[in-house]
Amino acid sequence: MIIFKNFVLKISSLRFAISLIIFIAVSSGVGTFIPQGNNQQEYIDFYNKTPIFGFINGNQVLKLQLDHIYTSSWFLFSLILLCISLAACSFRRQIPSLKAALKWTYYKDEKRFYKLQLITNYEIEQGIDYVLKADSLLRKKGWNISKFENSLSARKGLAGKLGPIIVHIGLIILLIGSAYGNFSSQSKEQYLKLGESLNLINESKHSKVTIKLKNFLIERENDGKPKQFISNLDFFSEEENLNEVKIVQVNHPIRFQGLTIYQADWSISNIIMEIDNALFEIQLKPIPEIGDQIWGLLIELGRENKKNYLLTIDNENGPLKVSSIEDFSKSFVYLNNDPVEINSSKLSLKKIIPSSGLIIKNDPSIPFIYISFTLIIFGTIFSLIPTNQVWILLNKNSNKLFIGGLSNRNLLGFKKEFLKLSDEIKNY
Repeated sequence: MIIFKNFVLKISSLRFAISLIIFIAVSSGVGTFIPQGNNQQEYIDFYNKTPIFGFINGNQVLKLQLDHIYTSSWFLFSLILLCISLAACSFRRQIPSLKAALKWTYYKDEKRFYKLQLITNYEIEQGIDYVLKADSLLRKKGWNISKFENSLSARKGLAGKLGPIIVHIGLIILLIGSAYGNFSSQSKEQYLKLGESLNLINESKHSKVTIKLKNFLIERENDGKPKQFISNLDFFSEEENLNEVKIVQVNHPIRFQGLTIYQADWSISNIIMEIDNALFEIQLKPIPEIGDQIWGLLIELGRENKKNYLLTIDNENGPLKVSSIEDFSKSFVYLNNDPVEINSSKLSLKKIIPSSGLIIKNDPSIPFIYISFTLIIFGTIFSLIPTNQVWILLNKNSNKLFIGGLSNRNLLGFKKEFLKLSDEIKNY
């Protein structure tokens, strides 16, 4: 029993909770630094060559579960431990504090007044019921009153005692929701060309919604770097009688029937070219060896003596770069411009087809996250409300009226209110 009591005391301490929060924050930072959820061989190949801190290799990364930190057993254990710590703190400290605040206490002995933070007393006149006067005055000012014979107890701001408990509940829901989301969330990255569609099937409702990319726009800086990607998506469903256009852009996702659709990336998927009076739609692929956001393809050009050429493009407006594999000579083909002759073949660029990179994420933990943050915000606001208490005792033997006050925060501000109340009660 003593061991369990000591365990509860330790786990409910502020120092232990702060240590856990720091550990979780550092672990999350490591999870940002190390890519999560990749193939195990990738970690072995990469971190065996460049160990973390010079000594943590790929095998150790896998053994320590650093490749999936947020679903690792030790990370989940730390979340559970923090939930227990917050719950223990609430049951051991916050709830008893709230119960004590709800219980009315009466000071029938003037000696107890001298133990309060604020105290004043003065001589009274015969025939005046000062306790009744104080009762009337304090009620007008919004205080809750409990009267007993020649004494009075008043309090205000009791909602402040609820604040820490609400914050703790919000944090526990946040931790549970985050852990649940790590296991249950699903994410899919999809590139859509203009006019291309994607079906979203809701098995619980037995309904299908079709998303079609109606338009895609890239806003660029003055130096030509991409600034914003904007997709116009047409949502259509016969079962739900839905036909609506929604706009998604970077940092402005769409939320639809429990799904979140993010604008994540873009690419140039196809180009339409005319080669020797014949139209071809050519599918391009990213070429990371040359640079970021460069797409291209290796083709043969020439009517008789065919040679290999690399077609590359890095802009939705062109131009198309044609590079010879043999001598590395370069030619440029501009959109809707005159044909360019390369190795006896005539090339003209008719159309560049970009595609929008969307991430469609299903995260059932989002309602838990919203509820938890709402509770944390309101709990924090409530915590800022000071709980003030006032006691009044009429001592008929000494003809003195004792007034004492107590506040759990902002004592200086309450002192001004307390002195003003004392004067008002005296001269009421």
